[in-house]
Amino acid sequence: MDGLLTAKGVVTDEASRTRLIEAVDRALVQASEQLGRNADGDYRPDPQASRFPEWTPPAQAQAPEVKHAGSRDALTVSDLYERWFAYQEDKKAANTLKRYRASLRSLADFTKGGDARMLTPDEVYAWAVHRRDSEGVSVRAINKNDLVAASSIFKWAMSRPAGKLVDTNPVSGVRLDEPKRVAARERTFREAEVSAILKAALSVPDDPRNPTFSAAKRWCPWLAAYSGARISELTHLRAEDVREEGAVPVVDLRVTKGGRPRTVPVHPHLVEQGFLRFVKAKGTGPLFYDPKRHTKANGTPPGELRAQKVAKWVREAVKLDTEVDPNHGWRHTWKTRALGAGIEERIRDAITGHRVATVGRQYETPSLLMLAGAMERFPRYNLGSGPPAGAGRAPDQGLASPGE
Repeated sequence: MDGLLTAKGVVTDEASRTRLIEAVDRALVQASEQLGRNADGDYRPDPQASRFPEWTPPAQAQAPEVKHAGSRDALTVSDLYERWFAYQEDKKAANTLKRYRASLRSLADFTKGGDARMLTPDEVYAWAVHRRDSEGVSVRAINKNDLVAASSIFKWAMSRPAGKLVDTNPVSGVRLDEPKRVAARERTFREAEVSAILKAALSVPDDPRNPTFSAAKRWCPWLAAYSGARISELTHLRAEDVREEGAVPVVDLRVTKGGRPRTVPVHPHLVEQGFLRFVKAKGTGPLFYDPKRHTKANGTPPGELRAQKVAKWVREAVKLDTEVDPNHGWRHTWKTRALGAGIEERIRDAITGHRVATVGRQYETPSLLMLAGAMERFPRYNLGSGPPAGAGRAPDQGLASPGE
């Protein structure tokens, strides 16, 4: 059957193919019965044959209307992104939606309003080269961000939820050759860098003109140093996200890279420094940014903007080596120090939010007490001579209100 249809140039989907097979089966049964009744050899034309329409080969059929680029019915790259955005808005992280928009906007400009259904792999490759040579985007960013974003959207456009808007994914298999990267140094902070950053954070004065920024500079490096959290996860924190569960002070990280919130115990050294008192004094709302300063016209979330400013401050304050990331370096540093402290991998991954390596590990959910025990074992940062951080402060009384 399939061979005959192919030879005749007939293209069917699953439903129409099923109907065709059922119709052929009924016709064969009817023909068999007709021959059985006509034992004397009545071979006159079958009176029921007229129910079948006259066969018109595809070559003689009217050609389908072609969707030309720029026509009213064209599906542009921008149209495709907007449909994907409408479907994914409540399913994807805000940062992912924004990152994909930047990539697809570039592709839309490059295709000049052409029909996305006609886009070819060669054109996608030409766009990637244009991003590299004309727009100055790194090959790694093109492969990791631009092509991944475009491929994801076209893959969705091929799906049933999207209505099968396109037949193929023109981004599949497209990739630029990356030059071999030679690491200039390790990704962890060196001891002198750790000390310089944390000392600088301790020395940040209160700024009545922008108190949330001074708070971010004071606390976010220390929070990252004792949790391995991304700075952008910390700058999104609200006072309501810091609480006590039983006897354990914890931080609920709601805005994360993978969209999977997690709860991290607060290290005892942070408690001694007065972090819980700081949160209690704040009362409610964002700890490290002021929503009133953030305009809706800016598409970047305020917590992310604050993380970028913290990174810039760290780099300038301690003249940080350009080969190490001022924010992400804490994740490498925390995991390295945790490894040295004998904290097992599954616990390290749970605290930092890294995906576990095996399916079996996915069934293991470390308890809060297990995480708190690991945090107790995580070594304190020794900043050298002088009084230890938090010296001279009254013992932290936690988050309870006075009289409770």
